Amino acid sequence: MNPDWNLDGRAVVNWRTCSWRPFPGGAGLAWHPVRVGSWPDNGFFLLNIPPGKSMPQFGAGVREEFVVLDGSLSDSDGLELVDGDFVSYRPGTFHRAGSPHGSTLLCYTAPASDREGGSLARTDARKVANWRTAAFEPYPGLPDSGRPLVWHDIRGNPATAEGFYIVHFPPGATSAAHEHIGYEEFVILDGSLTDSDGTTYRTDDCVSLPPGSIHSSHAVTGCVTASMINGPFRILVDDT
Repeated sequence: MNPDWNLDGRAVVNWRTCSWRPFPGGAGLAWHPVRVGSWPDNGFFLLNIPPGKSMPQFGAGVREEFVVLDGSLSDSDGLELVDGDFVSYRPGTFHRAGSPHGSTLLCYTAPASDREGGSLARTDARKVANWRTAAFEPYPGLPDSGRPLVWHDIRGNPATAEGFYIVHFPPGATSAAHEHIGYEEFVILDGSLTDSDGTTYRTDDCVSLPPGSIHSSHAVTGCVTASMINGPFRILVDDT
């Protein structure tokens, strides 16, 4: 028997057609908050960096992670971050990423308590992977399925599935019905994904599901997502 689905409070925005507004603090940037009420130092938002501008610098106690959706960035040590890159900085990392030709990012920021004190070197504190070339392994903690989900761990906790990672749904794959204790937020990078109420998310859709959401998702033709899970989830029923 299926549980009572709950997708109240869900927000869905397509980054190619969203409306932009000035980023708080100026600097000539534009943003679109996906999560209602989100703020730059604790939120889930789209950020548009015009040519010649730089990313904002977040506080030392903020975890900063993003996906490059379009264009490229040059980090302050010269590393080029390109379309499709997932980037995770440990709290306490100080850097300055500029975009000579412009870029669009999907950003996740949150207060963090695991700063190790002082400024961290970027090569030690930054992790980068591109979803087009990343290696995948079975997604942890899910019931056995004939079409299992696979993931690439950028910053993940296999015991709770909390973290920031790439998830690949093979064609026909369905996630187990589950309840989220914290926010689940993701962007569809390729393909489409249909939720348990029949809503289909398509390529470039950015989705925020609040705590208490209960759902299961199905990918008829397969999809790849960039996912941020802020809190553990509880499996309710096996895959069917």
